[in-house]
Amino acid sequence: MATTQPPPPASKLPQATERTAAAEIAAEQALVPSLPQPEAGDLIALSGSVARLPVELDVAIPVREFRVRNLLALESGQVIETQWAHGEDMPLASGDVQLAWSEFEVVESQLAVRITRLA
Repeated sequence: MATTQPPPPASKLPQATERTAAAEIAAEQALVPSLPQPEAGDLIALSGSVARLPVELDVAIPVREFRVRNLLALESGQVIETQWAHGEDMPLASGDVQLAWSEFEVVESQLAVRITRLA
């Protein structure tokens, strides 16, 4: 014959629920460190491990009617005409987020990008 256990006393149910909720909140806080909210003009100080994360940056320049065949036919020293006006800053982005404006510069025979202002 099967026996059934009586339900737990009503006084113990809220304590268990409170402990479960507190454990969930503690787990969320442990996994996601909160950064202080910056005030206007303040820089965010990141911890060493976060500050060293690699980020892919894109500098895109519109080139009218440029095709793959044009890319394959490029030779050293060849100049390509773009729609970007000479001297204008170019957008610097990471994914879909624009971070800054930049300009190209040659440093020891390598093409570099200099940040001119933050977005």
